[in-house]
Amino acid sequence: MKTALRKQYKQIRNQLTLAQVQNNSEKIATQLFETAFWKNSTVVMLYLSFQSEVMTDMIYQQGWQEGKTMLMPICSAQDGIMIMSKVTSFAQLEQNRYGIRELPETLQQIVPPESIDLCLIPGIAFDIYGNRLGFGAGYYDRYLAKISPQVPRIALAHSCQIYDGILPTDQYDLPMHYMLTEYGLEPKKQLPK
Repeated sequence: MKTALRKQYKQIRNQLTLAQVQNNSEKIATQLFETAFWKNSTVVMLYLSFQSEVMTDMIYQQGWQEGKTMLMPICSAQDGIMIMSKVTSFAQLEQNRYGIRELPETLQQIVPPESIDLCLIPGIAFDIYGNRLGFGAGYYDRYLAKISPQVPRIALAHSCQIYDGILPTDQYDLPMHYMLTEYGLEPKKQLPK
């Protein structure tokens, strides 16, 4: 079920034009900057956008301008763990053979999960109950489990990524507190009894 949904929602997201991705991403970033979550944050967990994901460069730039500590994930396929490193400029990044921007090991400044006060999370699909369909490796769920449950977890998503049912989950899947699409910030709804 998860595999089929991943494939389906990747295809849906990949049908967005570059102009649609840019337009949605600008709306999402602009709305994010108006929230108390953003205004009150000092250490922001974010991701470097890839392909048709909600673009995050604008968010990084705004965070740097405001003096926030902006983080990016570093995943280790060997031991299945993800860490967060401070990143201070796009000039620090290099492209790997897949075209994904990475921070060289010599420039990594690891930040402990307990210092994070805002989590901005990617995913393939989300539902209105905050459930997230990730990339299948479990990096985010394992990392988010180390962060205080009080820290806001906000999904950044195009509205076409919102699934209209209840996504399948297991006991390790942590729900998002909010979904932020081009149409605005929505708190997760309670699951029907």
